Amino acid sequence: MVDPGRCNLRVHPSPVKDPCARPHRGYVWDSPSYGTSCYLSKANGPTVGKSEFDIPLNLYEPAFRHANAHGVLVAFRIPDAPSPVPTEVISRLHPEEAERARTLQGYRQVQFVGGRLAARAARKTVGAPPGPLLSDERGAPVPPKGWACSISHKNDVAIAMFSRARLGAIGVDIEAYGPKRMRIANRVLRPEELAAVAPLPEDRRWIDTLIRFSIKESIYKALAPELKRYIGFHEASVRPHLNGTADVQLFLEPAAGPYEVDARFEFLHQKVLTSVRVRRA
Repeated sequence: MVDPGRCNLRVHPSPVKDPCARPHRGYVWDSPSYGTSCYLSKANGPTVGKSEFDIPLNLYEPAFRHANAHGVLVAFRIPDAPSPVPTEVISRLHPEEAERARTLQGYRQVQFVGGRLAARAARKTVGAPPGPLLSDERGAPVPPKGWACSISHKNDVAIAMFSRARLGAIGVDIEAYGPKRMRIANRVLRPEELAAVAPLPEDRRWIDTLIRFSIKESIYKALAPELKRYIGFHEASVRPHLNGTADVQLFLEPAAGPYEVDARFEFLHQKVLTSVRVRRA
């Protein structure tokens, strides 16, 4: 597990177009625009000259463990294909989780199993009690009493974060940089966010939009279990900062809260990771 105090924040004099172009000993990835870096622990030890996801790892095994201000996170490698999950992998789940996994097919089965394996590793790391991690009516994981949990997956990785519930609700999301999809901007950004993105250099507009989108996904995961409803993209306004934090203003309809939202973002190989902690103000 990584000591959160080892995370470095730095600003490059100009945007780094390829965040994977300069891997370092010590597991560092540079952001494409914001200059944030974070040390990650590798499952197979250091490999100079390669980034985390260039390292051949077995499927359904840990890719990395990480810690930030919101909790402890574990990532598992999963296939980027709807292949049936091997029986021996499903058998590693809690019996109730395994029963649920056998009812799923394709990507849903792959993502469910990967997410639960990651969650099991994360809860063990933080000392949460063992047991099944089932889902509520909206598909969100239901953690043991006294704990908060969030799960996300993208392409070849599934991640899970655990934290103490008394510290607030948490949400985590992981998104791939490409392909660029600026057409989503009008759907996921509020007018003031569109105005902030428009004057940015062309190579920064998409990554800035993606960070805002991903943080809103994390906010939904943190708030939906309490509000018990869908939370739209226009119910939050996000302003990322160069140091890997972001200001968030909520516009919940109907009104709820008030809430305080602490939002963070970091960069992995070709992916952006966001997390939030939400508490009542």
